This record gives sequence, structure tokens and C-alpha cells, in this order.
Amino acid sequence: MRSPLRSRCSRVAAPVLILSALLVLLAPLIGPVGTAHGANGSTSACALQGTTGYTDEGQQTDYNRFQKPEGTKRVGVIYVDFPDAVGTTTPLDRYYSQISGAADWMWKASNGTVWLDMRAPYDNWVRMPKNSTDYNWARGFSWDTHRVYVKDALAGAADAGVNLANYDMFYVVPTSTAAAITHTPTWVQAPDNPTWVWNKATNAWVMIKWAVTFGQDMWHWGYKVADHETGHTFGLPDLYAFNGEQHQYVGGWDLMGKVSGVAPQFLGWHAWKLGWITDGQVSCLSTNTTYSTNLNGVEYGGNGYKLTVIKTSATTAYVAESRKTANNDSGACATGVLIYKVDTSVASGSGPVRVVSNPKAAAATGNCTTLDMQTWKAGQTFQDESARIRIHVKSSDAYNDTVWTYKW
Repeated sequence: MRSPLRSRCSRVAAPVLILSALLVLLAPLIGPVGTAHGANGSTSACALQGTTGYTDEGQQTDYNRFQKPEGTKRVGVIYVDFPDAVGTTTPLDRYYSQISGAADWMWKASNGTVWLDMRAPYDNWVRMPKNSTDYNWARGFSWDTHRVYVKDALAGAADAGVNLANYDMFYVVPTSTAAAITHTPTWVQAPDNPTWVWNKATNAWVMIKWAVTFGQDMWHWGYKVADHETGHTFGLPDLYAFNGEQHQYVGGWDLMGKVSGVAPQFLGWHAWKLGWITDGQVSCLSTNTTYSTNLNGVEYGGNGYKLTVIKTSATTAYVAESRKTANNDSGACATGVLIYKVDTSVASGSGPVRVVSNPKAAAATGNCTTLDMQTWKAGQTFQDESARIRIHVKSSDAYNDTVWTYKW
């Protein structure tokens, strides 16, 4: 429930952002820059417009370029080897098993909205026409360079009898001997420069829209790297830092930050952007007033409030959400209210989301980092004097947190 408040809590110090990190091996999404803002149906006053021109935290997403995060996604799993890295292992069960858990994880993350129907239509190696070392597999390589790899893989699959028209997107998995294919980037279509592959099964051209091209880091990250990269095909940006300390912005909160993070469930802001929670589940504070909101943990389904958002400018907002040790977050280091700042003018990899630190947070232990501990408990208050906002945690239980939000 959400209701107005008449009183305000005492003020506390302005926020301090924690900058702590661990090394991450993922590569950023590969794609050409262009306009990336199309309506996704939100009419909330707190729905911020993206401004960076590609994947960003704007509430609106260009579904001419990215795929809609709803329903069953037909995923064709294609195994590739190379003249200089021949795949000798069959059957390919261990490769499929390494990524197949992505389906259940995404189903839980989306509250039953998205199912990844992963199928390997050709259970053998598709030989690539070039050596693995000839694909220039370097971080930050161009969209066109990446497209060559995608087209070679799918053309080979079509020649082997795969009906490419049966799939919405593709997971291209290399043999473990292809050491040159190191990291795992995502390839997203450019509508003004379509990519076609001849499909022998239908004797027609098929337009290729989305592909995740796995690298050897899949053996380190496991199936959640597939969920991270699929998130890019939905239009989500990277939350880890491209420069400096890799996990300085969100730590282990949200899979788009740290794939192996202790609380990888997508942030509530992302769930809202993806349409997995509705405007009616967002307590929006865009004018000078106060609200009391009972937030249900983002890990749970249901129709209750999931977010409280305080809009601070055309491109910025503070967000509070309830985080619990449940479902995809069963290993979370801390529970309570997670507070973070969203800035839709900040590009992917530069901190479009930054978790707000709590000076009273518990100390990190074990595999937990300092940033993993930054939840706010009952009786604690965050305030940003310059933004003229305050978030006070009134009470908590195993499933919910009640917060008071103020804007003046």
C-alpha cells in the first residue's frame, strides 16, 4: 500500500558512493550507435527518457532493434569449431549443460514472463571457414567484425540443415580448444543495415537479429553469462565499469553488473523497464510531497508495490526496493532496502546505476564485498540535501519493507 505522510524524519548526511570492485571478464555489448528510444507503454511521471542513443536506463526501448522481453524466445544453439581448433568431443552434452540453466534463471527473474526455449538443432560441430585466430576476437572489436563471425556460423549451420527461420535468436558456442575466442559479446541487429543469411531449408533469405557468441569465459561464468548477454538483446546496459575498478557501481546487485554476484536478480528498475512490473507497482514521487509505501521483495511475483521512485530531474531518480534472500537471490549477503541512483544520461559501462552506501551497513564477510552489504534497515534514513529528497525505512519483515519517501 502507499499513502501520503504529513511529517518528515530528521535529516542525515548526504550520500557517499562506495567504490569497490573485483575483476570481471565480460565484454560489452557490440552494436552500432543509433537512436534507441521507442515507446514501451509506460505513462508514469517517473519514467525517465534515455539519452545515450543505445542501451541505457531509459524507460523506453527501441523494439525495432532489441527484442521484446516477453513470451517464449526460440534460441538456436549452434556449436562451432575451426580449422585450427577442431572440435573432437561428442556428444556435446557438457557444452549444452554449461548454459542450459539460463532458461530457469530467466523464468524466475522475469516472474514467468520470459522462457528461453533453447534447442541444439545440429548436435555436432559446424566448421567455420576461417581459423579462430583470424576473427580478430579483441575486446571492443567492431560490429562489422562481429557480424562476419555471426554470419559464418549461421551460414555453416544452414548448410548443415538447420532451419534458421525456426529461431528468434542464436547462441553460438565454440569448442573449448578455440583459445582465441576469449570473451562473450552480444550481437544486436542494425535495422538500417540488415543481416541476411541464405536458409537452405526454406530456399530463402533469413534476417538475423540477435546472437550471443560465447567465448572461453563461459567455462568461468557458467549459464548466467547467457542471461547477462540475453539481457543486452532486451536493451539493458552494462552496470560494471569499463574503466577503473570493475564493480565500483553496483557490486553484486544485478546480473548486468557482476554475473557471479551474490544477489544477481535484475534490479526493480530493470524489471520495470522490461515490463515485468507495471506502472501500478511503482510508487512515483515526482512532485513535492511525501508517501508511505509497502514494498514487496523484487524476488517475488505478485501485484504489490515493487519500487518507490523519486524523480530528481529529466534524467535522474533515486530508487528504493526491497531485497530478500529468495529465488535468484538466495545467496544474498544482505537484505532490506536497496537504494540506488539512476541516470539515463550516463552510458553503459560508466555507471548509469550507482548503489548508495549505508554508513551503518554491516561489515563484509566471506565472499561478500562491502558494496554487497549496502542495504538499509528499519529506522535508518538516507537523504540527499542537494536533490532535496529523503528515504526512511519504517519497518521490515521477511517479505516486505515499508519506506517513507520525501521530496521538498
